Amino acid sequence: MKRIILSLFLVILSIGFTRAEKIDYFFDSTIQFDPKIPTPEQFLGYEIGSRITEHHQINAYIEKLAELSDRAQVVEIGRTHENRKIEVLIVSSPENLSKLHSIKQERTKVRNGETLSNSPLIVFLGYSVHGNETSGAEAALLSSYYLAAAQNDFVKKELANGIYFIDPVRNPDGQERFASWVNSNASVNFINNHPSDREHSEGWPRGRGNHYWFDMNRDWVNIVHPESQARVAFYQDWLPHVQADHHEMGANSSFFFEPTDPDGNESRFVPKSTYQLNSLFGDYYAKALDKIGSFYYTKEEYDNKNPTFGSTYPDYNGAVGILFEQASSRGIQQDSENGLLTFAHTLRNQLTASLATVDAANGHKDKLFDLQKEFFTANVKSPKAYVIGDRYDASRLNKFINLLLSHHLEVYENNQDVTLNGVTYEKGKSFIVPVGQPNAALVQIIFDDKKDYDDASKLGYGAGFSVAYSSGLSFDQVTNPAKGAKVEALRKNTVVPFQQSDYAYLVDFRDSKSQQFLLRLLEKDLIVKTASRPFTVKTAAGEAAFTYGALLIPVSNQKVSSNDLFNLLKNVSEKERINVVPVATGYSVKGADLGSSAFKRVKKPSVLLVTGGGVSSNEAGEVWHLFDQKLSYPIVRVEQSSLGRVSLKDFNQIIFPGGSYTALETRDQEALKDWINGGGTLIAFNSASQWVLTNKILNGVRNTEDKKAPDAASGFLRGRQPTSIFESRINLESPIAFGLTNEALPVVRESLSFLPGDSINSVSRYSAKPLLNGYLQPDAAKYFKDAASIKTVNSGSGTIILFAEDPLFRGIWDATERTFINAVLFGDKLRGGFRY
Repeated sequence: MKRIILSLFLVILSIGFTRAEKIDYFFDSTIQFDPKIPTPEQFLGYEIGSRITEHHQINAYIEKLAELSDRAQVVEIGRTHENRKIEVLIVSSPENLSKLHSIKQERTKVRNGETLSNSPLIVFLGYSVHGNETSGAEAALLSSYYLAAAQNDFVKKELANGIYFIDPVRNPDGQERFASWVNSNASVNFINNHPSDREHSEGWPRGRGNHYWFDMNRDWVNIVHPESQARVAFYQDWLPHVQADHHEMGANSSFFFEPTDPDGNESRFVPKSTYQLNSLFGDYYAKALDKIGSFYYTKEEYDNKNPTFGSTYPDYNGAVGILFEQASSRGIQQDSENGLLTFAHTLRNQLTASLATVDAANGHKDKLFDLQKEFFTANVKSPKAYVIGDRYDASRLNKFINLLLSHHLEVYENNQDVTLNGVTYEKGKSFIVPVGQPNAALVQIIFDDKKDYDDASKLGYGAGFSVAYSSGLSFDQVTNPAKGAKVEALRKNTVVPFQQSDYAYLVDFRDSKSQQFLLRLLEKDLIVKTASRPFTVKTAAGEAAFTYGALLIPVSNQKVSSNDLFNLLKNVSEKERINVVPVATGYSVKGADLGSSAFKRVKKPSVLLVTGGGVSSNEAGEVWHLFDQKLSYPIVRVEQSSLGRVSLKDFNQIIFPGGSYTALETRDQEALKDWINGGGTLIAFNSASQWVLTNKILNGVRNTEDKKAPDAASGFLRGRQPTSIFESRINLESPIAFGLTNEALPVVRESLSFLPGDSINSVSRYSAKPLLNGYLQPDAAKYFKDAASIKTVNSGSGTIILFAEDPLFRGIWDATERTFINAVLFGDKLRGGFRY
């Protein structure tokens, strides 16, 4: 019996060694470590690779290193949505750390073209921006230990030569979600290697995204989220020479490092020397991985142009950005086409690449310093610039200018009216952004309008990267413009004090913040009406013209007194930075009087968002983030598998993000139709619009994906549209467009599916030549001709609103976000047209 028990114990013990490795597995035997500093295994109480280390444990370990090692400091740079600390470990020689503040101040001179050749290297190692790609985070523990505790002379020399920032978890909320999944689903007495086991198959929404399910590796330029805002601020303070970005990919692959495929994957705005350094660094990675017997590949697949990636944002900021992709075990170990893939193996590769990055940066220090000088001086004398503005939407304009300032780009006031291509950019309501400034590359990619790519197979993940188009603001290129004062501080709207009225108040709806203003009033159950026609009224300041969507707040028949209403409006005006106009008469100088039926009462939205398996977590997260963070308005999130058990009559709006809705049974679909016919408003976007059409919630669809893809869209791009920007033309009289003043509306496309267009139900259709930025397959251009971008249809007493694209794309697309919010606010105002 004792022999049997001993045998079982030895079997279990041997299993344990397959799932983890001792510290010697990860480091060269010649490395000597300070015995006073604990290894990750000693500190955590388990072998690295035997479980997923939770975020708070990772922070605790690097804090311990900072406590015990004179080479290390920890700085908290921000907090996540879930209030987790975003900590960066700073490792260098004690001498460098003692001068950290002065070194940081000196780094600002880099933008002026100074080489700073006697200052330290700055290397930024970043891991696990996708929370379920956690081999990077585990490797960060080992990289931190190595730099803080290794005693060999060459390590000490590298520490004296540079400052190394270790950002162990770039997506703490997502990483914690993944750690919880794996650790709670991993078996105790055996390991299931099967790829389909629950341990390796996360439930929706998975750990890739952040709290709101966003892909944080698409947020470096957009800086929508606090994690990115903190990280970009830290990055811009230090302007590193190198940034490493550690990811994972499918289990059946090996290990990827740059260079990427040079044919079509290099930005025309980035110096060639950046990509040459990628190749030089690649020699170090190959040598290091060869030494441990790991397989790898280079010069394939990955995009090196999109500035929103952690590996490309540095390229647009004078540094060398490097992407690493490790085959993922998605748990402790998993069978793959290449044999058993263990978590320990994956993080050893990531560690090996991390240390090789440090070696390569030291080996090419002079070239890195030369690159920064070249980058920040190459275009400072360029006469080109961009002018951007909006006469009516100060909130949207200020938001975009603040984004540019966050990236340390130079922006100037425009001190004179200028008309370009039919658009007048007014003094005080527009700005000049010169290309002739230190970071010309980032300016040019933000305002990019390239659309003459001739080979789709070279586009990688897309071609339309212009954040300027996302704003929906008018902009044009100019030469040698007269610049006003430099904009130094973040901007906010000017609010004019207003007097109390005993009759009514009006709000111009053209400022995008007026949507939040309206929701604040609806939350208080106030009577608010919206104008379906333009009108002009007399005010204390003279005549004032209002257009479609203007808000009317009558004083009479409210649930609050006149004084309370005035005080409430003052508070909301200050909070949302929206001006309120008091009026003393309902008699208009021009257009509808205030008592006309042209003013429609706005109903308080009660919103249900469909989520869960099959639904795009990115797109569902965009809706959740919009309501929670931007609008501060509650919604109810319901899994599609539970929709049949929910009382739909509690809601007047149901939102279907892109995704697959196969979990909705026939009876659920019939209940949905009954709800719409009874007066509900259904809003669907992207692929969900196709589901609405093909499942006879509505009929009729045209989908070019069913047709043979053009030859240009071979391989990676077959059956999809590379991310690109197109121009639609919206009907400004539609409630969907309330507040907009320009019928040209940029939209983002990533597919070749279209909504059938018609003159009655199409709120927005495409321009004759719709491509603004990116690529369009030649054979696909004809499908835009008769297609709709936004379509509305009445059904019974209700309304269906379909968006062909994602109107909330990555939380940055203000151009169409406004139309989506209008759909929620005014969906029940869309009457007329065909009935089904």
